[in-house]
Amino acid sequence: MNPDILAAMTAFARTAELRSISGAAALLGVTPAAVSQTIRKLETRLGVRLFERTTRSVNLTEAGRAYWERVAPLLAGLAEATEDLQTQASVPGGLLRITLPMVAGQLLIEPLLGEFHRLHPQVTLELAYQDALVDIVKEGFDAGIRLGESLQRDMIAVPLTREFRLRTYAAPEYLAQHGTPQAPADLLQHRCINYRMASSGALYRWEFLEKRRIVSLTVQGPLIVNHWLTMVEAAAQGLGLCHTLPEAAAKHVAEGRLVEVLAKYSPSFDGLYIYHPRRQQLPVKTRLFIDFLKGRVGTLG
Repeated sequence: MNPDILAAMTAFARTAELRSISGAAALLGVTPAAVSQTIRKLETRLGVRLFERTTRSVNLTEAGRAYWERVAPLLAGLAEATEDLQTQASVPGGLLRITLPMVAGQLLIEPLLGEFHRLHPQVTLELAYQDALVDIVKEGFDAGIRLGESLQRDMIAVPLTREFRLRTYAAPEYLAQHGTPQAPADLLQHRCINYRMASSGALYRWEFLEKRRIVSLTVQGPLIVNHWLTMVEAAAQGLGLCHTLPEAAAKHVAEGRLVEVLAKYSPSFDGLYIYHPRRQQLPVKTRLFIDFLKGRVGTLG
C-alpha cells in the first residue's frame, strides 16, 4: 500500500471521529491546513466528497460514512497489532483513550496529570468527559472510569477508591432564612438545586438512607444544572440545598460557605473503578496507567 494512502486514511478517520479538522490536526501533530489538504487529495483520488464542510462544522457525507465504517476497523486492527508488539517488547507508548465522568476527572485524574506525563512522556493521554455510559469497545476507548454499580459485566474492573457517600449541604445564610431540614421529607418544603443526568436526560432523584434502605426523593428548586461544580457553587451562594459528594463541597465547607445537613441520612455507594475489555494481553500503556492510578489516587485528599 502507498504510505501516503495510509496517512490519508488516518487523517480522514481522526477527522470523522472528532468531527473537527483542527481536533484531528492536534491529535496527529500537524497543522489544520495539512489535514485539509490531505483529505482533499484523498477525495480527489476516490472521486467522492467525504465531508460536508461549513465554517462551524465538519460532517460526513453518505459516501464518507460508508468509507469510515470500512476504514475505522482496519486502522483499529493496525493499532492493536502495534500495541501487541509493544506489549511483547515491553515498550509503553501510543495514544491511550479514557472515558470518564467529569467528577472523576476533576477530583481524581487532573491533579495527577503532570506526574503521569513526567513518568511516561511517550504515552499520549486522551480524556473524554462523558457522564453517560458508552460502549468503550465500539467507541474505541482503551479503558473507562465509572462507579462500580454502573460497570458492564463483561469488563475487567479494578477498584480505585473506597465507597462514596452522598451528603446534603446548604449555605448558613440560607438555613438562617429558611430553617434547617431535620428529615429528608422536609426537603419538599425547601429550595433544592436539581441535577439533570446526561445518561437519561432525567432529573436526579435525591437518595437517602432511611431505616437501612435507600429511598429517593423528587425535589424542586430555582435551578437545574448538568455540572456538579455549578450546583455546589450555587448552593454556596444561598440559592438552595445541594446533594453531592463531600469531595465536591470540601473547599466551601472549609471556608464556611456550606454546612452539612441530614448527616445521619447520608447513603453510601460503590466507589470508582477503572475498567477495560477482556484481552489476552493488556497493552503496556493501559497497564501503566492503571498501576499509576492505583498507587496515587489513595494519596489525594
